[in-house]
Amino acid sequence: MLVIKKFFVYWLPPLVWMGLIYFLSSFHKLQASPVGWQDFVVRKSAHFLEYAVLFILVNRGFVFTFNLPLKKRLLLALLITVFYTVTDEFHQTKVNGRTGRPFDIGVDSLGAIGGLLFVVKLIKFLPDKLRKIIVNN
Repeated sequence: MLVIKKFFVYWLPPLVWMGLIYFLSSFHKLQASPVGWQDFVVRKSAHFLEYAVLFILVNRGFVFTFNLPLKKRLLLALLITVFYTVTDEFHQTKVNGRTGRPFDIGVDSLGAIGGLLFVVKLIKFLPDKLRKIIVNN
């Protein structure tokens, strides 16, 4: 596959997802519910999921474009995702009405770890041919 095609197929999705995260972080605090604790749970769950998805997309990029051992690839995808959580929280400190907090970095990072665990568990259920590509790359 051509390098440019690989970029569009495997690396554009995580970059677009990062752009969506950045875009949503640019809004003044989005409220999910008028009830305080429900709003908290919904927003933190959304953060968890958005970073789980980001991890999965970054890992997918590594699977199909770099020949790295599984553990190294998972660790690298995790580090990139956690780094992006830090940059997102920093970005929020520059948005009127938003704050960047270490607690949120933790929630987002747990989402990345959740994505990692999902990928590791999913590998067991993949067809043999696809599992060999993912594990042996």
